[in-house]
Formats: sequence, structure tokens, C-alpha cells
Amino acid sequence: MSSSTASTRTAGGRSAAPTGLLRLFQGAAVLSVLVVVLQFVSAGQLLSGTSGAEEVHAAGAIALHVVQGLAVVAAFLLQRATRGRVLPTALALLAFVVGFVQAWTGDHTGLAVHVPGAVITTVVTVWLAAWAFGGARRTA
Repeated sequence: MSSSTASTRTAGGRSAAPTGLLRLFQGAAVLSVLVVVLQFVSAGQLLSGTSGAEEVHAAGAIALHVVQGLAVVAAFLLQRATRGRVLPTALALLAFVVGFVQAWTGDHTGLAVHVPGAVITTVVTVWLAAWAFGGARRTA
């Protein structure tokens, strides 16, 4: 096996995270956090009436769908390879689905629905990034 896909067994019967899958998940998690930050900045610009902010926010939503979709795939593959916990994959899927709900509510409802969705997205996205660099190595 190559070093990027090799895994070893831990005392609990789980496999250590394969390097390539772990790096893919970490990259998707970091990109997700960066796009969420962009979304907050563009949302602030939207509220202040900055010209072009709506286009930036819409493009950010698409980017978030892409990187969170990648995070779901990476988390799932990592979980399967290591026989680890399902929670990170489930949370990555939650963030992905909430992102689509966010996109819809941004166009069809007021901020009373859109803002709480942004909070959920942010909390889950940051948790996944933290797990990717801490817990994924130990308990993937």
C-alpha cells in the first residue's frame, strides 16, 4: 500500500486515518470555513447596500455547496476506511443540506429563517474543521 492510502489498526479495532483521505477532508473543511467567512462578509455588505454584494453572496453559496459536498464525500470515505464514528459524516451531510435550505430561504423568506440557518452552518462547519485537525487523527 502507498503511504497516502495505508492505514494501521488501533487498539480499539479502528484503523488510523489514511493520509490522503485525511488531507482531503482537512482541505474541504478549511475551504468550507473560508467560504463561510466570505458569506458573512458579503452578507454584511448586502445589509449595508453595497453594489455587487448579492452576486458575491450567491457565488459564495455555490462555492459552499461544492466544498461542503466534497467534505461529505471525504468524511464518508474516511469513516469507511477507518471504521470510525459516523457523527462527522452525519454533521458534514447536515451542513451540506442546510446550505441548500439556506440558499432557498435567502431567496424566498426573510432573515428570521436565513440567519439561524447561517448559525447552524457556521457551528457545524467550524466543528468539522476542528475535528479534522484533532479528532480525525485519533478517532476517525
